[in-house]
Amino acid sequence: MKQSRRFFSRIGRFVQAHPVMTLLLAVALIGVAFVGAGQIESVTGDRAFVGSNPTLDTFDDEFDYGSVATLVRGEVTDPTTMRAIDRYDQRMSAVEDVQTVNSPADRVREEYGRIPDSQTKIERVIGSPDTAVIGIVSDAGMTQQQSRPIYTKAVDRKEWVQFPAGVSVTVTGSAAFSTQLSALIQQSTQQLLGLAVGLMTVALFFLFRGVRLRLLPIVAVFVGVIYTFGAIGYAGVPNSTLTSAVFPILIGLGIDYSVQFHERYEEELETHPPKQALPLALGGIGPPVSIAAIAATLGFGATWISSAGTPAFVWFAQTSMFGIGLTFLSGIIVLLPILTLYARWRGDGETTDTDADADADAETNSDSADEAIDTTTPTESTTDTDLGDIGMLGRTLGRTTRFVASHPIAVLLIAVVLLGGGLAAGDSLETLADSEEFIPQDLPAYVDLQQFRTVTGGGSAVQYDMLVTGSNIRDPTALRWMEQYRQIATDKPLIDGMQTPATLVKQHNGGEIPATEAGVKRVLSDIPASERANYYSDGYAHITIIGERNMNTDELLDFLAIAKSSSELTRPPAGLTAELTGQAAVSTPSIVTQIETRNVTTGLGVLFVFGALLLYYRNLIRAVAPLVPMLFVIGWQNLYMSALSIPVSPLGASLGAMSVGIGAEYTIIVMERYFEEFGQSGVSRLDAVEIAGARVGKAITVSGLTTVFGFSALTLSPFPILGDFGFLTVGVIFLTLVAAILTLPPTLIVLGRLSDLVERVVASRRDIAVQGDPDEVKADD
Repeated sequence: MKQSRRFFSRIGRFVQAHPVMTLLLAVALIGVAFVGAGQIESVTGDRAFVGSNPTLDTFDDEFDYGSVATLVRGEVTDPTTMRAIDRYDQRMSAVEDVQTVNSPADRVREEYGRIPDSQTKIERVIGSPDTAVIGIVSDAGMTQQQSRPIYTKAVDRKEWVQFPAGVSVTVTGSAAFSTQLSALIQQSTQQLLGLAVGLMTVALFFLFRGVRLRLLPIVAVFVGVIYTFGAIGYAGVPNSTLTSAVFPILIGLGIDYSVQFHERYEEELETHPPKQALPLALGGIGPPVSIAAIAATLGFGATWISSAGTPAFVWFAQTSMFGIGLTFLSGIIVLLPILTLYARWRGDGETTDTDADADADAETNSDSADEAIDTTTPTESTTDTDLGDIGMLGRTLGRTTRFVASHPIAVLLIAVVLLGGGLAAGDSLETLADSEEFIPQDLPAYVDLQQFRTVTGGGSAVQYDMLVTGSNIRDPTALRWMEQYRQIATDKPLIDGMQTPATLVKQHNGGEIPATEAGVKRVLSDIPASERANYYSDGYAHITIIGERNMNTDELLDFLAIAKSSSELTRPPAGLTAELTGQAAVSTPSIVTQIETRNVTTGLGVLFVFGALLLYYRNLIRAVAPLVPMLFVIGWQNLYMSALSIPVSPLGASLGAMSVGIGAEYTIIVMERYFEEFGQSGVSRLDAVEIAGARVGKAITVSGLTTVFGFSALTLSPFPILGDFGFLTVGVIFLTLVAAILTLPPTLIVLGRLSDLVERVVASRRDIAVQGDPDEVKADD
């Protein structure tokens, strides 16, 4: 503790001595951050929820051909429309990375060698549909960023070919969806940042009264957010749907840190000149805020570790951890030097100080200042027992904390009962695990995709993949196993069909599987390469399993289980392995696992924060006390979610660990002030609780409510998962404030009494041991 205070007091003296140099450093880091921010990429859809998976990687490289679908509706068989389709087909076939283009014009041209002028002739080939699909297949293994130019060119070519009036043409598919969703993520991130800053400006203006430059924390936090963008750019952390939720959270947390620095500096200025006030303020508030920031970082670290296989959650945790450290840093190198310069400009005690003078004084007096910090708590200079200068809010909080501390058993019993009710309610909460439900349902690309699925019977949304590996995948035995697997699986519920290499071979061999491998290869050689590539690659075969449309999450999990068990039941021949794979088959179970293991994530968060507090304080009571209110909040948040019908999303599943880390800030700061006051002579536990509640209770209330304003920006997100998370975080932050003010004081009193009891018992036993056994003394006589 003393070393930590010395460290922060020295930082305070440096900033006080060199405010301009410190600000120049902050500005230079902004320039560095902008370079890093330019390197950020976006990842959307199922890919954000699928981690390292060798089978999936192999499937992507061999069979995952990107696709852009163009849906044509209207007089499709009109010669003018068909010629436009043909022009579009030829233009897209020449685009780089496009492997094949399939359209009705191909069949018509194959029949007549050209597009005839007769609609009757066209209908003779393709019938008389009122819709047509032009499939644009790109090379396998392309990333989302690589496939987006194909979508852009498809939109451009659509305009160039000039489809006739009355014909509707829609470009859709995974690339279209990814492009629009990526743009929306970037737009949403900017809007959420603006909303969070605006809401917090209003909050600080009305709540943070009575201090100079009360909106300055917003500036410091905004700089910290810029640093965070730069850091994730350099670290290669992409922007995703979940990552965009981080920045309102960071603004809320960063405001906490800056408000605490600001409030304590103002308090020290009441009785000290600026040169002394800043080292005293940072030496006093720096340690608790730093350990609170570490606790919050560890809370997100628990999310990182528990969801290591799901990239989106790892990126969310990594961005949060970067942001916590950098907003803490910006509070020191942006907020404090500006306050120092403002105090000098105002002439608060030391109008003639220059940087050099201050530095010389600091060097001369550093040892004595450190000694003063060690021997005098930062609050001794003020008359803390006189609470007349803290305002009505401070006095109310002081009286409230004294009241709950005077009735510790009753207050804690009520908290425990609510905790039990919350834990029971947690089992009945609904879940949100379908990644398509995370996004706005009115997103144009998603609406187009749904229309395309309706026309095509579901498209890729109902297709799931199985990768077959082995050296004998063209052997008739392997094909007969595939056919047996198809027959058994399609008799099961939820499976509507299956396409296997055996199906392909039978289709081109009169409905029979050749008796020899040479016969199979002969049939395959007669099949067009583009068609064959969907089923075979070097050493691999691809099976497509067709599921029912509009399956919910539970049905999808059942579908995957049935497909896997059917494969195991039919026993693939020796040398063959068959594994379900593909983005959809891997991402949904991953998301469900994240939700189902949320208690593990919370437990890790509690364990990490407890370990950090125990290591820092080396005192069991001080390590346990800040966590008790947070344990209450973990149960209470389930009641809150149940009351508002908020489902448990994968993002919300990490909130238990996050709330422990974030909420620990409030409890640590109150506890630190309590022990500062209790350490002074003549101050009882109840007096210490009241002074702590009055002095820092106001600061954490202001910062907490300001954080609520920042988090509330998430409620306005166009993404349902972020909107729900916004409502959830607003409620949890409010609950952590309530827990810090109402349950921490009685917890401190109870733990203090237990500590006194233990000390008395130990002292009594020590006295008995020193005095010895009276019977033994008589025997010696």
